[in-house]
Amino acid sequence: MAPTLLLIDALNLIRRIHAAVPGREAPSQDNHDDEAQQVDGALSATVSSVQRAIKECNPTHALVVFDGDPPTWRHELLPDYKAKRKPMPDALRRRLSDFNKAFREMGLMTFRRNGVEADDVIGAITHKAIGGNINTIILSTDKAYRQLLQSPLVIQRDHFQKLDFDRAEVMKEFGIKPEQLLDYWSMAGVGDIPGVDGVGKKGAGDLLAQFGNLQNLFSEGSNVEAPKGPLKKVLNQKEHALLSLQMATLKEDIDLGMSLKEMRYLNK
Repeated sequence: MAPTLLLIDALNLIRRIHAAVPGREAPSQDNHDDEAQQVDGALSATVSSVQRAIKECNPTHALVVFDGDPPTWRHELLPDYKAKRKPMPDALRRRLSDFNKAFREMGLMTFRRNGVEADDVIGAITHKAIGGNINTIILSTDKAYRQLLQSPLVIQRDHFQKLDFDRAEVMKEFGIKPEQLLDYWSMAGVGDIPGVDGVGKKGAGDLLAQFGNLQNLFSEGSNVEAPKGPLKKVLNQKEHALLSLQMATLKEDIDLGMSLKEMRYLNK
């Protein structure tokens, strides 16, 4: 049987499930109990969701990856990185060890390292898996992983919408090839990465249709007489585009200190 690696973006899954678990609409004296019950419900639902994913994906290897505490290398480049993101509820944060324990009891290996985002860990492992000709499924709704879909060996699964994204789906979703996504995001922005002010999705798409990639844009666009519109904005904000490009690119060279053999999933 050919190996199949399932990589689970833990907090992406946990936080979305927790947000969907009903809680009291109004504060009460039992508020702490309500919060605890909400986390209990999220824990149970998360375990069920992972069990379903394992049944559907039938992996030979699996890893659950948690985000480490900030700051990360992205904060060094952009101090306000993720500053506008809604913080994790304290009641949930205090119980993350319970989620980790539950994953371990399911026979799943887990990984967390302070200063390292799950995105980069999953990105680095996926690149190594591609090099080893290993089919890889990424369980997450985070669009940052779309850049990894350049390879036909990689699928990104949206557990909630029950959708699988591959190279063809990227072209339907964005109208560009996966190879162009990083250049697209460098101008249009993605998630907590700003892009170039005033360009947006349409402007970035039009520029890629015209120049093919960011490198050509800078080399050929600078020769355009009296540039205007999105082209002028990107040329004038070149440093912003290059910064966003760097921040959007998932790491390939993280030394994780573990092998595929350690991720073997045996609890079937």
